[in-house]
Amino acid sequence: MNCSTLIYVVHSLNPGGAEKLVVNMSVAFASDFKVVVICLDEPGLWAKNLREKQIPVHCVWRQPGMDMNVPVRLANLFRRHRANIIHAHQCTPWFYSALSRLIYSAPFLLVEEHGRFYPEVKNSKRIFINRLITRRLTHRFVAVSKDVKERLQKFEGLDQAHIEVVYNGVNADLTIKQTERFQLRSDMGFSPEDFVVGTVGRFNTIKNLPMMVKALNQSFKNEPSIRGLLVGDGPVFGDIKALIKKSGLSGVVMLTGHRDNARNLMHCMDLFILSSFSEGTSMALIEAMAAGVPVAVTDVGGNPEIVTKNETGWIIPSGSVECLVSAILEAVKNSDKRKMLGEAGKRRFKERFTFDRMIHGYRKIYGEMIE
Repeated sequence: MNCSTLIYVVHSLNPGGAEKLVVNMSVAFASDFKVVVICLDEPGLWAKNLREKQIPVHCVWRQPGMDMNVPVRLANLFRRHRANIIHAHQCTPWFYSALSRLIYSAPFLLVEEHGRFYPEVKNSKRIFINRLITRRLTHRFVAVSKDVKERLQKFEGLDQAHIEVVYNGVNADLTIKQTERFQLRSDMGFSPEDFVVGTVGRFNTIKNLPMMVKALNQSFKNEPSIRGLLVGDGPVFGDIKALIKKSGLSGVVMLTGHRDNARNLMHCMDLFILSSFSEGTSMALIEAMAAGVPVAVTDVGGNPEIVTKNETGWIIPSGSVECLVSAILEAVKNSDKRKMLGEAGKRRFKERFTFDRMIHGYRKIYGEMIE
């Protein structure tokens, strides 16, 4: 297949779960295909990483609103690179990639949906256009969880029978020695007695980080050893920083901003939290499980497909600060359960969410499309 061209279309390559996946998949498939990445909005921070590996990254610089120049630019790039497969990540790249096939129809088109907006509202016009045009220009449909698959039917007008589920995957975590973990925690300003509750991800409203900050505030009042570690950046970073200061947690909760070693920082954590309103298959969540860190997640989206309640982690009702506080305090006081959940989570990761398993799934799909 290495004479074929595989093109990924994505919003940008700025730090985020879907963007990390595009970077990792591009590198993984570079030995099978000529890989090209096209960004709709801007190249982003990680474009340089791919270009250094001789993987071309283009940008079509989409303008606000419906930019009908984008399908033309995409079609020209697809023709120039003699594209065989177009893999569009998320619905907007899918829409423009599908329209480009009205101009240049040679490539096969696959859409992969990572996650959904919150809250979602049915748009009859959108569903009509998908059924009339976009769906008919697309060859394969992939969702990263069963929940996303159901939402594609409800909100995009797709047929569930035509949607495959391929869970996201990450590489196995490198085991670090206990002495290395202690040193890493020390470097971050944590003492051996601190109980570190953390999260990693893009700071946007869908992650419901205020819920986590409020839970940390209440938990700290009951258990002074608790510390917070929030790794990431994004549109609501300033709001979260202000909330932490207002709550009197400036010396308790650490905000790191974007960190290239975000995954390594998970080894500082005694409990990983995902307080989102909605999720597909969270890359940060499966990275935490790969590291053996026990997890507490909200009962939304694909989270319950990854975490089994009281078997591989705590599952919390969405928005319930009280239940999250209860989980945090139980994790502090019950080290045996914490250890059990961390080990079980790591086993589940190895069974269902490895990078090799995901790549095998897409390699099979790509092969079928070309054949």
